[in-house]
Amino acid sequence: MSFLAFLILLLPIAAKAQPLRPAASFQLSLAEIEEFLLKASIVADRELSPGAPKYRRRITLDDGKRKHDAAVETEDGTTPTTRNYRFNVAAFELDKALDLHMAAPSVLRTVNGLPASAMWWVDDVAMSERDRRSKRIEPPDPDSWNKQMQAVRVFDELMSNPYRNTSPEDPSLSTSPDSGHPPDDSWVELLITRAWRVWLIDHTGTFRTRKQLRHLQSLTQCDRGLLRKLQELNKEAFLQKLGKYLSPEQLDALEVRRTLIVKRFQELIASKGEGAVLYDLPQRQ
Repeated sequence: MSFLAFLILLLPIAAKAQPLRPAASFQLSLAEIEEFLLKASIVADRELSPGAPKYRRRITLDDGKRKHDAAVETEDGTTPTTRNYRFNVAAFELDKALDLHMAAPSVLRTVNGLPASAMWWVDDVAMSERDRRSKRIEPPDPDSWNKQMQAVRVFDELMSNPYRNTSPEDPSLSTSPDSGHPPDDSWVELLITRAWRVWLIDHTGTFRTRKQLRHLQSLTQCDRGLLRKLQELNKEAFLQKLGKYLSPEQLDALEVRRTLIVKRFQELIASKGEGAVLYDLPQRQ
């Protein structure tokens, strides 16, 4: 079971129709959250949940003004899974470069003498996407929900994330009572707050060196600002922002996938028109 899955399966299903708004703890600025994760003292350290792998921990941080939890990952790419704590931080830095505000803030720091990623523990979580699908809970605002999920698809294709399967042809994505397929366990890595805001966690298995898009046909629409950021980025920008987290091979593949995504949406706009392809995602903080 993937990162944080043990906890998410215990979360109550209490989602209600509310306007999209940030959770209370995110009244801190992004810079303040990063500073807190980097410098706050560790005052508690425990298993993520009973039976969780030893390289996944939950810690409590205290900077003298506030306390907050963080999820810790120390897996360093040497295990058979090749999952790497650095990719959590790379995903967050990529999210910032795209001005997306969907990946949970994550920083590099030392925990118990080991290099690790410390990821902000997301507040106000009502359920995971797996819970939503298995319980067939419909979003109160389908249009807003679909716009968020389209942005998730673009982000996952860019990172070559094989763990949130977004292929529309995959029968496991069906929520129909007759589908006969349970929702994919990987969807515990997408969290939904009570305000129906999406947060993305656990990117330790991303940034593969694949130079193709896994599910091209799932990319049907894109946030206007996200596409603009994708067009602005290039290999040099990736090297500057992500070079200390990713290998040259990963950076090369990332640039190839960026180019393919931009090409995909340019072709869709040419054939269907901008109005049918681009939309404006509500501002997130």
